[in-house]
Amino acid sequence: MMQRAQSPRLPEYIDTQWRVGIVASSFYKEEVDSMVEAARSLLVDAGIRGENILVHYVPGSFEIPLVGHVLITEKKVDALIGLGIIVEGETEHARLLAEQTARGIMDVQLRAGIPFAFEVLYVQDLKFARARISGERNKGKEAAHAVLHSLAKLHSIRS
Repeated sequence: MMQRAQSPRLPEYIDTQWRVGIVASSFYKEEVDSMVEAARSLLVDAGIRGENILVHYVPGSFEIPLVGHVLITEKKVDALIGLGIIVEGETEHARLLAEQTARGIMDVQLRAGIPFAFEVLYVQDLKFARARISGERNKGKEAAHAVLHSLAKLHSIRS
């Protein structure tokens, strides 16, 4: 019998003052909004104050690392979540965008030493993205879990 995957538990330590920035692509707005709302809801349910969740929309996924970097530089956030969808087309352009967005998010995360969750879905067809954002396993929710766990781990290391 196959066991169903359980939702990850929240970390034991959560600072309700943590500030989390969500940087989301404006492409495929309905689907991305679903991820934004799932991330926001989980953060609020975990105790993060609504006013400490900053949502910034950008033209496309490629701009997510730049806006994330500025939010960090301006000391507006303690963690970031990058959300977007890139659908493969007839050329290599989409793959390049996806790779460079991932690289940019990792670069920002490592330089700043703060979590930057990556949920920019790179798919062959929008239906595959929709399958990954429906129901309980919404990738926005998973990104919020990852950020909270990373913040808690960094807190335990730094204290």
